[in-house]
Amino acid sequence: MVDKAQLEIFTTHLQKVNRYLRCKTFDNKERIVTRVQWLLLRYLYRKPDRTIGQLAAHLDVRQSTMSQMLDRLEKVDLIMRRTDSQDARIKLVELTAAGILFIRQTEEAWMEALAEPFAHFTPDERQALVDLMEKLSQHLPKEYN
Repeated sequence: MVDKAQLEIFTTHLQKVNRYLRCKTFDNKERIVTRVQWLLLRYLYRKPDRTIGQLAAHLDVRQSTMSQMLDRLEKVDLIMRRTDSQDARIKLVELTAAGILFIRQTEEAWMEALAEPFAHFTPDERQALVDLMEKLSQHLPKEYN
């Protein structure tokens, strides 16, 4: 049986780390994407060439909402839509070179932001934390991996 109090404490700390990373990246005046748009871009980075329907299902939004989000991301040159080579009725969404660069720069900023707090662990503690997070992640439902 899982201890609910432990889960609450773990969740609280996970949210603090997440909030720290978000604030370092998305809460500045020059931000070009929202947090939800970031989730979409990151998903496209891991799983390129998705349809609007697949993207909408992943974020649990209507296709019309997804189309509007894609319009905004296309306007700032982070994504592009193209016709599927096997079925002209299907539009696929992919990151542009600028979109890929944006993902990489954001993730690099996260690594820099976490370097100092992470340095407070011993090398063995760092490895144990990475191993435990990987194990936790592996037990999430497949659509989240």
